[in-house]
Amino acid sequence: MKRGKLNISNSVYSSSEFSGLTVRNGRLINNRPDGQTGIAQAADLRRSMKQAEKIMVVAKGTAMGETMSEMGECSSCD
Repeated sequence: MKRGKLNISNSVYSSSEFSGLTVRNGRLINNRPDGQTGIAQAADLRRSMKQAEKIMVVAKGTAMGETMSEMGECSSCD
């Protein structure tokens, strides 16, 4: 028995209710965007920016302390 490619153009997966879903090799693939609202995305972006700023402050302080200890300007940096 020879099996050809299946025609799923009229299947339940092609309706507008399932937009963003594709069938590949017999598996249902979810290509939909995440359900996060714009406010939640803005909050995540703000949180990540604050965290990056804190990391930069610590990195600058560490670099400054190392520079001062190499120059011998800071006795408590060792």
